[in-house]
Amino acid sequence: MEYNEKQIDGVIEMTIAIAIVVGLLGALAAGALSGLRIGKEALGAELAAYMGALYGALAGGLAVVVTAIILMFV
Repeated sequence: MEYNEKQIDGVIEMTIAIAIVVGLLGALAAGALSGLRIGKEALGAELAAYMGALYGALAGGLAVVVTAIILMFV
């Protein structure tokens, strides 16, 4: 089965979109878990998880987007 350029471009775009979404979700989860582990006693479990998710999304999200952009050009 042969694919035309339009189909290949669609697959590439979908792969990039899925990679960004999965990376952002992973950054949220990792941030929440690390925030919970580090700040649970000082801030309480809920606030520590929220703050960890926020900073995980900021730092990890930026890393995911920059990596996806770099991989598009490689």
